[in-house]
Amino acid sequence: MDCSEARLDKIESQSSTESSQDQRRQGCFSMNKINNGFRTLSSRGFLRARGKAKDTESVPEYLINLRWSDLFDLPGEYVVMNAVMLSTLSDGNEEWLEKMRSLGTPLACLKNNRGDSVLHLAATWSHLELVKSIVSEWPCLLLEANSKDQLPLHLAARVGHSAVVEALVASVTFFSDKLVEEDRERLNPYVLKDINGDTALNLALKRRYMEVALFLVKANQQASFLASKDGISPLYLAVEAGDLSLVKAMLGNNGTEGTNFNLEGRKYLAHAALKSMSTDVLEVILNKYPSVVDERDEKGRTCLMFGASMGYYKGVCKLLERSTESVFVCDDDGSYPIHMAVENSHIEVVIAMLQRCPYSKHLLNRKGQNILHIAAESGNLSILDHLTTCESTYYHLSNEQDVDGNTPLHLATIKWRPRAIHCLAGKKNLLTQNNKGLTALNIADVNLQPHYIFRERLTLMALADAQFKNYPTFRDTPHTMGLTRPIKPKDGGNKDYINALLVVAALIATVTFTAGFTIPGGVRSSNPNLGMANLWCN
Repeated sequence: MDCSEARLDKIESQSSTESSQDQRRQGCFSMNKINNGFRTLSSRGFLRARGKAKDTESVPEYLINLRWSDLFDLPGEYVVMNAVMLSTLSDGNEEWLEKMRSLGTPLACLKNNRGDSVLHLAATWSHLELVKSIVSEWPCLLLEANSKDQLPLHLAARVGHSAVVEALVASVTFFSDKLVEEDRERLNPYVLKDINGDTALNLALKRRYMEVALFLVKANQQASFLASKDGISPLYLAVEAGDLSLVKAMLGNNGTEGTNFNLEGRKYLAHAALKSMSTDVLEVILNKYPSVVDERDEKGRTCLMFGASMGYYKGVCKLLERSTESVFVCDDDGSYPIHMAVENSHIEVVIAMLQRCPYSKHLLNRKGQNILHIAAESGNLSILDHLTTCESTYYHLSNEQDVDGNTPLHLATIKWRPRAIHCLAGKKNLLTQNNKGLTALNIADVNLQPHYIFRERLTLMALADAQFKNYPTFRDTPHTMGLTRPIKPKDGGNKDYINALLVVAALIATVTFTAGFTIPGGVRSSNPNLGMANLWCN
């Protein structure tokens, strides 16, 4: 039995213990999956090697003398590194290897208290030459995981050292190239997930090491679709970052059209593309998987709703060019994309939707409100001004009542928006009553606070002015009482309020006056120079 078979026998004896731990990790790839592949290869006697060896000129120098069986030559017992060993290794001292050899302990046996091998540590500290030296002597450490199920490749990707990542990838490729395609898939450390469900590619992208991520994708495209425990895949991260070249590399020419392309975790990629504000990435995603346009996020929003709510004009236009069907799809709360654009004051998006889908102005949300209701409630004057340009449409929208019987004028009054009232007050809706039998002026009069609030009284004045213009006899009605109502409330509330303001004003004036006459550094309190500034005397 050679060393590789002996190592595989040991792996098999540990499989029962490791498998129970793997089940608790819920979907994370474990070393067992790779090791099981090794067992299969061992049972075949490694006879499924490729017929043509790789050109030695393209093989890195530190790998030329390695054999396939070296990948399995792991020691049986581990030795915990002491502080001296760790500190020497962290400095990247070139003499470190010779010193460790002189101690008589094989390098592959050394680990720290977190289960990191010397290759883990060299990769973490980005010591490229040390990484090459360790791999050339102990290639078995390439597939040795630490206590977090992380390979050296994970740690190198996490710190973003591209040269170290390239060296590790070249080392893995050196061994995998010796196998036929079927067996090469078994030797695939790129899809190995750590205890948090992260692949090396995921770790690189979470820290925005895009160059490292692109290199890993070119080495293995499959890892792009694997999500960590937080439900985020590398593809989603690349789309969210707006990296066009990386997204194209991940998608490649593989995958089936539609939503079922084996993507784990979050699948609403069009939303992520809109978030990145990259129309190029959005177009790539929609061309590859057109059906994602209908997918909803955790709030029930389609990508058009999401783009409208964030006000991404170019992205919304790109979606509308493809199809206008999503304009008439509401979210879980009954709001349509145009409602979201109005609510968030995105006038350009509103205009774009109205130009392509004029009927969308008549869409009602779950409260029975049209876009004019929402604009009036939010006080969006730019949208109100735009909607008033079409008199026939504006007349219909301004007089429409929601489920509570409120017109847009009622809602503007409830929110105390005098400028919106100036745009909305018309001869008909001034007299319209809601389900409680109140006109807009009634609402203002009833809810007017006893103490002086400028905005409320300005709103009441705007309503009264509209009434005077449309109904001259309004001057003699009881509705004018609010304008002449005395400001002084019961129990002297305003008097206490004014007195408090006077006290605050007096305190501010006193502090200001004192500061103006206080000499920096103080004055002399004794002879000589009594009363003179300290700064002057110094």
